[in-house]
Order: sequence, then structure tokens, then C-alpha cells
Amino acid sequence: MGDWILSYLSDLFWWVILTVGVILLCGLTVELCARLFSRLIGRGSGAVFDLTAVIGTPVHELGHAAMCLLFGHRIERMRLWSPRAADGVYGFVEHSYNHRNPWSRLGNLFIGLGPIFSGLLVLWLMLRFCFPAPWASYLVTSRQMLAGAPSLRSLLEQSVSLLLGMLSAFRTDWIRSLIGLLVMLSVSLHVRLSWQDVKGSAGAFPLYLLLLSLAALITRLFGVREQVFLGLRLWSLHALSFFILILTFSLLWILLAIVGFFLRRLFRVR
Repeated sequence: MGDWILSYLSDLFWWVILTVGVILLCGLTVELCARLFSRLIGRGSGAVFDLTAVIGTPVHELGHAAMCLLFGHRIERMRLWSPRAADGVYGFVEHSYNHRNPWSRLGNLFIGLGPIFSGLLVLWLMLRFCFPAPWASYLVTSRQMLAGAPSLRSLLEQSVSLLLGMLSAFRTDWIRSLIGLLVMLSVSLHVRLSWQDVKGSAGAFPLYLLLLSLAALITRLFGVREQVFLGLRLWSLHALSFFILILTFSLLWILLAIVGFFLRRLFRVR
């Protein structure tokens, strides 16, 4: 009995990691990268955030809004983008809901994580329409990878191959490739989870954990545990593959910030 309970708790842990855990990791990592970028650039970061917010903020806020509608929340007020926001808030979504409705209460978790879903959606659109050849190659390698035993190493190799394909696309259609790259760079600075987003999501986590507990129990009782875990692993691998791209763009911003930081130090010394 003790072994069964430990195995069940292990399953529940992986259910959490393979569902919202991957999304939370993505949002918090981008948040840390954006904060580091701001610290390195200093005052100049405001201009970069102002510029990228034209695309990044609407994507961020529409992620919140879409989840509000999906879970029956009423959108009271919404601002998709505000130029040069003095308070640092480029956009917001204010919403209300029926606290007695479990579905709406559960929605708070996904409303907080909404910008990650919308960011991944925009990333998918840019890959499909601005980098069609690398994207087609990515799909082929994905099918091959999923037919075997997916691993983190194969995931990294696949992501690197996609990045190299995106760079080579500039040789054949640089205008479309440049548009896709600029959109991805803008989104990568704003697909982040603020403290307010995390706080709003946390309140619904106990209910979500209860639902996952029931789901983990049901899959065991009906003997479909392995099949469900396979599906969750495939989802998480695809999400991580896209997350690696977002992380790469975020790290590129940090690299530019480091170069700018040392250039400022160099000119100050002179």
C-alpha cells in the first residue's frame, strides 16, 4: 500500500510538471531575463521596452483576455497597449467572475498563464508563415523524434536545427524573415509572468491540484496511465522546444545588453 501511495504521488508530481509546470518555467525564466536586461541597460531599457511593447504587450494582454472568455470571466476594462507608460504598465485586463462557479475559479490559474499561451501561438504563426522551409523540416524531425524515444538531447538538437534553418532563410527571403524575427524578438521580452500574474494564478492552484489528483487516480484505475503520460510528455517536449526559441531570443537581448554595458564603461573610462 505504501509503495502504491508513493507511486501515485510521483505520478501527481509529474502531472503538475508536465502541464502547468512547463508553462510556468517559461514565463518565470523570461521574466528573469527581462529583469536582467533592464538592469544591464539601465535607463536605456525603457526605450527598448517602449518599442517592443507595440507588438509584445497586445500579445501579452490578449493571452489574458482569451483565457477570461474561455473560463466565463467578464472583462471589465482592457488596455492592449499604451505608448510610453509612465507607471511601466503598458497594458492590463481587469475582469470579474462568479466566485461560486468552480470553472471560473479554475480559470484564474490559466488567466495568469495566458500570455505564455498567446506568445507560443504567435511564435508558431511566425514560424509557419515567415520561415516555412525550416518549419516544414522541424515537423519532419518532430515526427521522427516522436516515433522513437524523445529525449532532452534530441529536443535540443531539433531546436538548434530550427534556429540554423531560420538564419539560412534570410538568404532566400530576407524581408519576410526579418519581419518574423522582429516579431519574435518583441514577443520574447513580453511573454513574461509578473508577480501579479503569479499571485492571481496561485489562488486557483489548490482546485487544479484536486482535479489532477482525480485524473491521476482515474488513469490508474482504468489502466491508461502510460498512454496519458506519453501524451503529456509529447506536449511538454513541443512546448519546451518553442520555449528554447523564446529563451534564445531573450538571451540575445541580454547579450546585446552586456555589449552595451561594456561599451558605456569603455567610453566613460576614456
